Amino acid sequence: MHADLSHSPTRRHPFLRALGLASLAIAGLILPFVWDVLSLVNEMPKMNWLQHALAQAPALSWLMMFVWGAAIPGVLLWSMHQEKHHKIATIATMLVLMWVAVTWYVHMPVSGQCDSLYSQWSWACTVLQWAYSLSLGLATATYVFVMLGLGLSALGLLAEGLDEKPAHAS
Repeated sequence: MHADLSHSPTRRHPFLRALGLASLAIAGLILPFVWDVLSLVNEMPKMNWLQHALAQAPALSWLMMFVWGAAIPGVLLWSMHQEKHHKIATIATMLVLMWVAVTWYVHMPVSGQCDSLYSQWSWACTVLQWAYSLSLGLATATYVFVMLGLGLSALGLLAEGLDEKPAHAS
């Protein structure tokens, strides 16, 4: 029997909680490396017109990053409940959203400029920095959760395949 996350609600919830806690723990361990990867991504070449356009409304640019950042794990979680024929569309959607998120991140104003641009709103800048860290941690945990779930499902399918006895021709 494979690890099907869509059946048996009485057995699913403790398993999902355990998987969720494991995902949070793993995300906490790898989060410093994720920040390092984002620093490298931020060094990518820039399109001046897009960087200039996003700099016109820095607060909106920073807030929209939450939208793009939440959309990708949202699509991943949604895809866990889709039929097999929707998987290709889900993968395409996720790749487009990842491209948008990375492009947006590379071109938006550095969030560290918030205090200098909005000195009267320093508390909001602090909240923004805190929220970026929290959202990155939750997004990373979501990726880990989906990967662990897919890995366990794959192991379950493998175990099912090994349990099946080949049919012999009589």
